[in-house]
Amino acid sequence: MNPSTEPPASGRPASHLPVSEPQSPPGVLPLAADDPRHLGSFRLLGRLGSGGMGVVYAALDGRGRRAAVKCVHRSHTADREFRDRFAREVKMVRRVRARALPAFLSADTRADPPWLATEYVPGLTLDEHVRRYGPLRGPALALFAAGVAEALAAIHAAGVVHRDLKPGNVILSPEGPKVLDFGIARAVEETALTRTGGLVGTPGWISPEQYRGAQATDRSDVFAWGGLVAYAATGAGPFGTAASDVVVSRVLSAQPSLEALPAGLRETVGRSLAKDPAHRPDAAGLLNDPALAAHGSGTAAGPGTGAPSPAPADDPWRLYAPPRRSWARRYRGRLAVGAAGCVLALVAAGGVWAVADGRIGGGPPGDLSDGGTDTTVTTADGVPADDVPEEYRDLYENGAVTVVPDTDAGDVLVRSLEDGEAGQTLDQVRFDMGEHSWLQSQTLIVNVTAEYLPDFGSLQVYSHEFARVRFIEPGAEYMQATVANSGGSLATLSPEEPTAEFELTFVGGAEIGRGSAGDHDMAVFYTPAEAVSTPDPEVGYPGGICYHWRGWALGEDFFTPDPVEATPVDATLTDGSPLNHCVYEPNLRQLWDGEGTRPE
Repeated sequence: MNPSTEPPASGRPASHLPVSEPQSPPGVLPLAADDPRHLGSFRLLGRLGSGGMGVVYAALDGRGRRAAVKCVHRSHTADREFRDRFAREVKMVRRVRARALPAFLSADTRADPPWLATEYVPGLTLDEHVRRYGPLRGPALALFAAGVAEALAAIHAAGVVHRDLKPGNVILSPEGPKVLDFGIARAVEETALTRTGGLVGTPGWISPEQYRGAQATDRSDVFAWGGLVAYAATGAGPFGTAASDVVVSRVLSAQPSLEALPAGLRETVGRSLAKDPAHRPDAAGLLNDPALAAHGSGTAAGPGTGAPSPAPADDPWRLYAPPRRSWARRYRGRLAVGAAGCVLALVAAGGVWAVADGRIGGGPPGDLSDGGTDTTVTTADGVPADDVPEEYRDLYENGAVTVVPDTDAGDVLVRSLEDGEAGQTLDQVRFDMGEHSWLQSQTLIVNVTAEYLPDFGSLQVYSHEFARVRFIEPGAEYMQATVANSGGSLATLSPEEPTAEFELTFVGGAEIGRGSAGDHDMAVFYTPAEAVSTPDPEVGYPGGICYHWRGWALGEDFFTPDPVEATPVDATLTDGSPLNHCVYEPNLRQLWDGEGTRPE
């Protein structure tokens, strides 16, 4: 997807704008002539800043929420390896939630150039605050130290190393410190290292082991945390201000200057600045330090800030934002011509049934929790026929609903309309299903974020449209599925409310034969009636995600395992059987009945 190069737009008639009025609100720099005006569903209205990694734009998302969209420099994106690294980093970043981190909103790692969007965080950076108002004191300093440590703990728990923690990357927001730019630095740094063979970073905030040629780790971030807290308390870095080579020499061999720090923090910061990374605490350990524990949240990766609230109607950002674009203009790269037939080969027979019955996009059954059935049918996902844009009318009349994993994000399912004869594809909904947890009973809890993509119509999402499969037997044509134990309607998606979060619960299998011991797998499928015509999906149905239970050995004490990364199902059939499917095991039923042994 290429960013738009349309001329600037104010979001209100030009005749209402004074001639001298700048094309950006207060605190936001105007867009350059070659800056995009739209990235995905985000409307760009100005620049928040720029640096070695790229440009950060002020933007509004599809719900009118303020956002910060970081667009990576094209000099990085020409490297295919960079794009792969960036995609991997974004996949991890989108799972990290902490109150000291901006909420993740969206990303497109395939765009040219790729971009990442988070909530906009108002406030001064630490560097700006210290230069304008001086160092932090008392509780403000302790809250700052605890907040940044909490952010690092959440980042590290997701397997991410920040690598660029410095005063310009922490904002002192009204809600507390917010750490910026994690998840992009590693991809950029590794690309630069490949090109130059040198070290990328800011002198004074780089750890000694990095100067000696070692890779950055979570303890490298802790070293930067120590320097950051010292700077916040004194207005100077712990190794002083001098030429870069002098600062590097001090980092490698000199002791930090910490005399001006409060006694309670001095020892903690000193340990974090140890030359040997093995002698530094980890970020979770920092939170348990008495000097910080009273000011932290009590958990290293507690609940996130949640989705930011829409900006008020009189928000000046809305006055300067470009007008909304139609779905076709935002996603025209996804209206594939001539390729839909390949995808249609994966569609279950339900898609054909849905068209023949005149129910394409029609109303799904209502709440089945009481055994009843809602047979009300509407057209085009609840859109009266007259409201379907002309360009999609044939697609809605003749297309089939498909559900397949996103090839660039294995824990995301995409519901689309496909018309092989016309060669047209329209993505309708993305279901982000990666965040999950387990209970000791092998009950799976999946936290889903749904994103509605068209700018017309609506779609109802029901609990019974999500089903789990425990195992597939050899020779089976259909998978024995059990619907989620969540009950009823989960969300109503529309252009006005394009995103929703809900929870799916699949009660576990501790009562079955082997109990919860050992390693098992569970597949969860999205099975709307428009794509699956029977209660159980066909064995080759591709619209699922695999969740991996890593349990204990027989005889060990029970425990609740940490979640393992969810992956897409492999629905490829070999001689009629999905040999690579995560829940295909020829003798699994015998195992659950207490017979046989699990194959190695």
